[in-house]
Order: sequence, then structure tokens, then C-alpha cells
Amino acid sequence: MPTPQDLHGALRPGREGWAAAMARLVEPATALAARGPAHQPATPSSNDPGATWFELVTRPLWGLAAHAAGGGRAPRQWDEVRAALTAAVDPDHRWYVGPPFDRNQRLVESAAVGYALAVAPHEVWDPLTPAQRDHLTNWLSTAAAAEPVDNNWHFFPVLAATGLRAVGVAVDEAVAAAHLDRLDEFAAADGWYFDGHGRQRDYYNPFGFHYYGLQLLGLGVLDERRAQRVRERATAFAAQFQHWFAADGSALPYGRSLGYRFAQGAFWSTLPVADLPAVPWAHARGLAERHLAWWWQQPILDRDGLLSVGYRYPNTGVVEQYMGGGSPYWGTKFFAALAVPAEHPFWTVEPAPADRRPRVELQPAPAMLVSRDADGDVTALCGQEAYAWARGGTAKAAKFAYSTLAGFSVPTGGAGLGHGAYDSALALSEDGAHWRVREGGDCVLDGDALVLTWHPWPDVTVRTTLRFTDGGHRRTHEVVTGRTLHTAETGFCVPWTAAGHAPAGAVEAAGRAEVDSDGVGSAVTDQGSSVPRAGQVLVPTAGGNVLFPRTALPMLTAELEPGTHTLTCTAEVHRS
Repeated sequence: MPTPQDLHGALRPGREGWAAAMARLVEPATALAARGPAHQPATPSSNDPGATWFELVTRPLWGLAAHAAGGGRAPRQWDEVRAALTAAVDPDHRWYVGPPFDRNQRLVESAAVGYALAVAPHEVWDPLTPAQRDHLTNWLSTAAAAEPVDNNWHFFPVLAATGLRAVGVAVDEAVAAAHLDRLDEFAAADGWYFDGHGRQRDYYNPFGFHYYGLQLLGLGVLDERRAQRVRERATAFAAQFQHWFAADGSALPYGRSLGYRFAQGAFWSTLPVADLPAVPWAHARGLAERHLAWWWQQPILDRDGLLSVGYRYPNTGVVEQYMGGGSPYWGTKFFAALAVPAEHPFWTVEPAPADRRPRVELQPAPAMLVSRDADGDVTALCGQEAYAWARGGTAKAAKFAYSTLAGFSVPTGGAGLGHGAYDSALALSEDGAHWRVREGGDCVLDGDALVLTWHPWPDVTVRTTLRFTDGGHRRTHEVVTGRTLHTAETGFCVPWTAAGHAPAGAVEAAGRAEVDSDGVGSAVTDQGSSVPRAGQVLVPTAGGNVLFPRTALPMLTAELEPGTHTLTCTAEVHRS
């Protein structure tokens, strides 16, 4: 199998290196998109084929248009994009994708078209015939008037209107203002946003709310009061978000839409678009450049050079049901800084080195405690709730802990602990085959601890306290149960590539389980629970972890009779 270096080529730092990386990523996508809907990747998605092909057409625009805005040239790619885009919005063309109706995926893609019109009209608008301009105007005007999902989607009609306005088409300013007003209502503390009524706080903050707000700020379309709020919130957010990145450039795997990959770092490269040094330019550049360099070492392209669907490796099972073959190109948002000139301090400054100082950060808005260890790896203790509607939604948001070193796992289907892959969790079962984990409940930040109260059954209450300790974190569960329960409490998964039925050297003892494999060690140790617990190393079903195709997982097991019990352990993960 080709190595990442074979697929990607060498990554050069700096503005020219970023431009070459962007081109390397989008060239296969624009070429395929130009062949029409029948030739799109055969990746299962909950969206219809027209919408999934339109993702492949439009999402590379986030990178291409930024590149063009900064003076970059990519003639063949623009010819391919224009051919596909003009056909897609032409009602008389066989490739017509249909209008961007209310709460439909096409509305999402209208944002990329509006952005491209606003920053690169010389590539998107000027070469079009009058008929093609009419088709694009009509299609984008429909998007500007459509009703979005009540979350970050409110930005999409605004961006569609921004593109139209940039090429002289009249828009309803009151509608755009109403969307911006609604987006303000999602603001939380410390620069964070709730993503709609679900109140999730994840990467839709940096690559959604802040990314779009900073782009609109850079385009000069916000009044001064809104602009000042964008600046203040982005600055407050940067102070916390910087701690989600490990010293090696990887970002904390957490939440939904991880399949957009390096979009995780788009916030840092969008700051210069708004000319906002929310952190020193050297720090922003260092965070962004290490992030791209980390992703460049991962096997995320297929043999045709297209971005695969997955996270650290191709795997449709760990991403959401709305991820199609063109979806990952939302990640080209990362290249926003290509729009600013080479003289901008973001490009002229020497990137700052990674922060390797061990620390624990209390982040109340996302309900997290975030720790960096001496190796620069990041672990977050979490008190958020599951996404009820998304594939793997419980695993992506409601585990006790998430790690840049170990990632997390989603269930692969079927009964049993192996299929569940309940890492960093307390799993409970009546029959020993079907398991429940925390999905939500109350979360209180109490000093240096998170206190979670959850109810897996009406007659079962669990009060969980999470706090960091030297070398790991401690969990204490106060369990009140009206029924007999099997319990399985787990640490972090580790990668396992060696032959055999189990990792060599695994420790399975009374009150402790430990496994060390492929440079990562993980252990879970009982700390005086009210019932004895046995240590075991589980081999989950392959393909559930977002970082590693095959894993091993340390675990403690016990049975609880009806009554009140206390379960306490420490869990750790480290480089070995």
C-alpha cells in the first residue's frame, strides 16, 4: 500500500507550501466533479446523489477561492469547477441538482459558492455568459431566501447573499440581518457557541461559527457592533481552543464531523483574513502549520488521490451518515490564509514552537477539563451530552475522556463489549450482553472536578466525579441501583498491529488491567471500590476507533447487587 509520502508528496512549510498542498488535494476532486454526477465516489450517504455530487463540485472552492483571492492561479481547476457549477445550477442541464430548498443539504453548499463569488469573482463570475450568470443568480437567490436548520446553518443564507451582493445583485438585507441576530443567540461564555437547540459545543465552533464570522468580518459586511462581537468572541475562544492541540499538531478527536479532518485547524488560518491577532501571529502560524504537517503524514488519500471518508484512515463507520465522497473537501477551509498577501505577518513571522508545558485548563463553556502532559499530548474530561440523531453520537460526545494519543471508539454493531468498544466509559448491563453507557444528564463543575449525574434506567442513578491526577485521571461513581448489574469500566484503547490473539505483555490482575502496544500504554486501576473488580484486556471489533484500525482495551469488571455501591479507579494513557 502506498505510504502517505507517496500519495501526498513532500509538504513544504510557508505560503507556497500551503498553496501546493491545497492544489494537490483539490486537483483530483475538480477533475472528477467535472465528469458529472455519474462519476462521483460510491460512498454511502443519507443525502441524495445530486446533493452528494454538488459537495464534490463546491467544497474545493473554500481552498481554491482563498488561493485565487491571494493572487494564486489554477487555470485547469477553475475551468473544471466552472463547467460543473454552471451545469449544476442550470435547470435545463441534465446535471442540474435542483434548487436549495429549506433545510436541504444544497443550502450548505451555497455558502461555498457565495464565498467564492465574494473573494474571487474574476474566477467564478467574470468568465460566465449572461445566461450562466442568470442561472447562478437565481439559484443562489433561492438559497439566500431559504430556511436553514436552526443552528450554524443560519450562516449559509448570509454567505449566499454576500456573494450576490459582491457581484451587484440586490439581496434582502433584513433577511440576512435576521439570520445574524439568530446566530448571536447561540453565543455562550468564553467565546463559545451552542450549535442550535442540541447545545453541542465541538468543532462547529472553530470551523463553523468563528470561521464564517471571521470571513464576514474580513469581507467588511458586518456593522461595527457585530464586528466587535466577532473580534471579542474569537479572542476569548482562541485562549481556550489552543489547548485542544497536541505538541505534534494533532487536534483532540471529539464530537461530530471529524471527517472534515484539517478543518479542525481552520480557525488559526482564518484569523489573518480578519486581521485579528487573537493569539500572537507566531503562535497562530505554529498551531496551523503543525496541524497541517500532522495530517500530511496520515493515510487519508485513496489511490486516485481523492480524500477518503474517515478520520485518521479510511473508514465510513466512524463518521456520520451524511458524509459522502465529496464531504471531506470541507477541510479545504483550512487554507483560508492563502487569501491574505505574503507580506501579512501571519506569513512573515517565524512559527512559534509547540507549548509542551504540562497544565490543566478548566473550560466551563464546553463542560471540559483539558490537560496537556509532559509529552505534549492532550486529554479532555467531558460532561457534554450525546448527539441522539448521529451515527456514533453517544461515543462522540458523552464519554468520560478523549485523547489526542488514543482517540476514541464508536460501536461497530451487535451485542457484547467487543462490538460496543466502550472505551473511557462505565458500561452497565442486566444480561451481560446488552450494555448502556452515559448519554447525558446533569453536569456540574466543582472546583477541579466534573460531577455528572445520569440515569441509565429509571431505578438506577450514577453520580460520577472526574478529576485529573498525576499521570492520569480519577473516576468515582456512586451507584444506586434497584436491579442487579454487570459493570465494565474501561481505560483508553491502544493500537495493536502485532500478530497473535492478544497483545503481548498485557496485564490482567485483580483490580488492574494494563496494555502497552505500538508505542502507547494504557492502564485502568481500581482504587478501593466497594466491590472487588477483575482486570481484563479486551480486543474490540476492528474498525471502531477513529485513530487505529485494530485496538486493545484495558477493563475492570464486577457485578453489583441491588443497593448502593462506590466504584473508583484511575485511568492513564501515555507514550511508551
